[in-house]
Amino acid sequence: MANRIALPSNVEAERAVLGSMIAYPESADEAFGYLTEEDFSGVDPRNPLIYRALFELRRQQTPIDPETLHSMEVTLQIAEACGDNEYIFDLISRAINPDNMAFYVQSVHEQAVLRRLLLQCRSIEDEYASGVPNIGDFIIKSNDKITQIAQQRHVQGMRSAEDVVLAVQERLSRGRNDPNSLVGIPTGYRRLDDLTHGWKAGDLIILAARPSVGKTAFGMNLAFNAAHSTSRPVAFFSLEMGAEDIMGRLLASRSLVSNDHIQTGYLDGREKAKVKAAVEEIANTKIYFDDTPNCRLGDVISKAKKLKNLHPDLCLVVIDYLGRIRYSDKVDFNARQQEVSFISGELKSLARALNVPVICLAQLNRNVEKTENKIPQLSDLRESGAIEQDADVVMLMYREDYYDDQKSAKGKAWQKKPGQPEEPQPEEEPKPKKESDVSDVLIKVAKNRNGKVDKFHLMFQRSFSLFSDPAKEYEEKRAQMSGYGSFED
Repeated sequence: MANRIALPSNVEAERAVLGSMIAYPESADEAFGYLTEEDFSGVDPRNPLIYRALFELRRQQTPIDPETLHSMEVTLQIAEACGDNEYIFDLISRAINPDNMAFYVQSVHEQAVLRRLLLQCRSIEDEYASGVPNIGDFIIKSNDKITQIAQQRHVQGMRSAEDVVLAVQERLSRGRNDPNSLVGIPTGYRRLDDLTHGWKAGDLIILAARPSVGKTAFGMNLAFNAAHSTSRPVAFFSLEMGAEDIMGRLLASRSLVSNDHIQTGYLDGREKAKVKAAVEEIANTKIYFDDTPNCRLGDVISKAKKLKNLHPDLCLVVIDYLGRIRYSDKVDFNARQQEVSFISGELKSLARALNVPVICLAQLNRNVEKTENKIPQLSDLRESGAIEQDADVVMLMYREDYYDDQKSAKGKAWQKKPGQPEEPQPEEEPKPKKESDVSDVLIKVAKNRNGKVDKFHLMFQRSFSLFSDPAKEYEEKRAQMSGYGSFED
């Protein structure tokens, strides 16, 4: 298109870098570790060619000097295009102090990244001009392309062992006098903190269960615990339930008022007071909800990054759930496994890019239903083995009474034969309705890249959508009950 501005470059910085590489070969490593031939603009077409020759000398472990450089130019048949020896000596005259090499290399690199970014924007503009059949896909793909280029600017050089070990030493010295203190974000649960030492920045955590076991409620509890304990922002992406429904469950868990009562609004005076207190407690946290249904991967990533930019102290991202994420609007069920592999890899990259833990809920496949004890294993993760590979922590949930209820319902149906009349049942005294149905949920930390794997119990009050630590006496009693509801190792 006409009237386009010239692409950015810094030819003088390019010449200074090349001249210093020839005059001070010991400084060449700074450039080789950071630049490519494509980073040289081509405004002076000799510059990228000379860098190619210098790089080839290094690849062949040949010492760099004017003679070996000219010889390599002849070998590559680019001597005439490089200006022969005259330009080589001109570059040497422009050499800068080797101590300043990093500054000039950075300048060349940043101009190259900016150049690629503008070229990509032009390409996106041209693609739009030729027609866009699907705006959503066009925006996501365009954003991906720009993000990939922008991230090139953050590429860092290699760090020495001394730098790394001092950084670890500094981390160890912060708040580690208390043996119970955590490295990461508190989970809110005693045994889970023991195993993970808190959610660590950059980690991808997968929480998997069969439908209706309670993974959404658990994910919501984890999000609140992090926001409440740190007073820092938390992002919650709910791809299946509306934000109001999630908030209703959160209100129930904090007020200990039944979900049913909160949904219907039928509250007595005592319950209204408890809900009011819960509203004030939740309002003081910094949880940000996004309930866009069937959200695409690019939308999740861009929204999370935008929130991070607005709130640099973002401490956790929770996504409910993996099965609802799509890379694009085009659904190809035959390629879903490859799509999930890509998504899990991108979520791990997101955790690293934001430097926050990302918890993603996932479903287990139906194979677990075919086993005798219904105990989930890592192999039961649905749709892709890449989830297990990309995740730093994998937690599997098992609720025994979930299957007991199913067995009970099937048993009653099997007991009555077709055409058989109902047998009169003795009248029973009406039982008072329980305020909450408490379930024992086993959580298995099946993968923990930086810690131990183990299992533990949590109490799930279903009417309140609340997960809590069991009493220590209860844990000890369950530990003595060999084989009951335990995970197979």
